[in-house]
Amino acid sequence: MTARAPVPANVLGDAAELDRSLVPKVNRFRARQAGDGTVAAPGPDDDALLAAVRDEACDWYGRHGLAHQADALARDIDEWRAAGLDTPPHFARSRDALLPPEDGSPVFFLAPLRSTNSVPPVGKRLECFYALRKEPAALPELAVTHPHPKNNCQSLLLVTGSEGVAHGNCLVFFPENVASHDKIREQPYAMFFYNKMRKIHETYALPGAEAVLTADSVPRASTGLAPGVCFEARAIWGYLHDSMHYQGLWPFDQNISLKMNWFVGLLEEIKVDAKTVLACADGGIPYAEQQIDMILLERVFRYPQADDATRNFDSGTGVFLYTWLREHGALTGSPDGGGLLRLDRGRAVAALRDYVAAVEKLEADIGTDDEYRAAARAMVREYLPEGEEKQRYRFTDDQRTLLRAKQGLARLPALRFARAEW
Repeated sequence: MTARAPVPANVLGDAAELDRSLVPKVNRFRARQAGDGTVAAPGPDDDALLAAVRDEACDWYGRHGLAHQADALARDIDEWRAAGLDTPPHFARSRDALLPPEDGSPVFFLAPLRSTNSVPPVGKRLECFYALRKEPAALPELAVTHPHPKNNCQSLLLVTGSEGVAHGNCLVFFPENVASHDKIREQPYAMFFYNKMRKIHETYALPGAEAVLTADSVPRASTGLAPGVCFEARAIWGYLHDSMHYQGLWPFDQNISLKMNWFVGLLEEIKVDAKTVLACADGGIPYAEQQIDMILLERVFRYPQADDATRNFDSGTGVFLYTWLREHGALTGSPDGGGLLRLDRGRAVAALRDYVAAVEKLEADIGTDDEYRAAARAMVREYLPEGEEKQRYRFTDDQRTLLRAKQGLARLPALRFARAEW
C-alpha cells in the first residue's frame, strides 16, 4: 500500500479551474448569507452574483456529463431568485440529483448546505466541493470478514471547495445537510473527507490529550502517520463504525427516529466506536493500533473542546466516555492542582468492552421506544448531569480537566486545506 494516493492530473486541472473562478464567487455569495441561508436586504448585485454562479456551475456540470445536476441546480436557483433571496433556500432537486461517485471517480456538488464543525458561523450557506472517491485498499476483504448490510458511505479525498468545506474541521457531507423545506426519507449517500483527518487530529486531539495525560501514557500510534496511511486508517474506522450501527437488537436503519433522540443517540455513537475498538483489539483489522488510538484521542480529548460543548452531541459522547474510563480504572490520578492523569490503554479497551455489554443489556431489557428513551436518559444522566436552560448537560469539576488545552486551541487559526497538501 502506498503512503499517499496521488490525485490524477485531470482532477487537479479541474480543481485549478474551479479555484480560479467559481469557488471565489461562491465564497463571496456565502458571506452575504445568514445562518438560515437567507440574504438580508438582497440587491441586484446579489442576484447577479448568484446567476453567475448558476451559469458557471451548470456549464461545468454540462461539460462533465452531469446534465441532470445542471438542470436541478438551475431550477433550484431560479426558483429561489423568483421567491426572493431573503427567503430560505430550497435545494431538494440538487440534493436528490447527486449520485455517489464510483471508487476512483471525482464528484462535484454545489448548494446551500450546513458544513458541520466548520469555521463559525456555521449555517446553510452556499458551498461547493470537488473530491475524489478513494475507498481503503482493505475494504474488499473487510466486506467479507466484517460485512456491512447497507453500506452507503463514500470515502473521499477533498481536492478543493468553498470556505465552509475547505477551512475548519468539516469532515462530512450528508443529504440532510442541504438546505430544503422537506426532510429526507432515506440517506442514499454519506460522504467523508478523510484526507482532512491527519491535520485535524494532530492539531487538536493530540494537544488536548497532552494537556491531561502523563507523557508516557498518551496514545501515540496515530501520531505522525504518512497522509495516505492516516487516510486508510480513518476510512477503515469509518466503515467499521457505520457497519456497527446496523447490528444488534435495535439496528439504526429500523429505528432511525428512536436513534435520533439525543440520549439514545449518544449511547449509540459511543457503542459503535467502542465496538470498532474491540474489533481492532481482537485482531484481523488493518491499522488496528492506529485506529484504537485515533478513536480514544478524538472521542475523549478533541470533541469536548467545542465552543458549544454542553449542547454539542459529539462533545457529550467524549465527556461521558471520559468519566466511564475514570470509573473503570483506565484513567487514574488526581487532576487537582494541575496533576496529570495516566491512561492505561489495556484497561481502556476492557472498559469499552464493559460499556458495550452494559448498553446491550439495556437494549435487551426494554421492549418499547419509550422505555429505551427513558433508560438511555437515566444512564446518560449518571455521567452528564443536568445543565442550565438550553444546555444538554454541565461539566463536573473532574470533567473540566478535559478543557485544559481549550484556550490555547481556540486561539489557533482555522485550519486551511490547500491542494498541495493533498
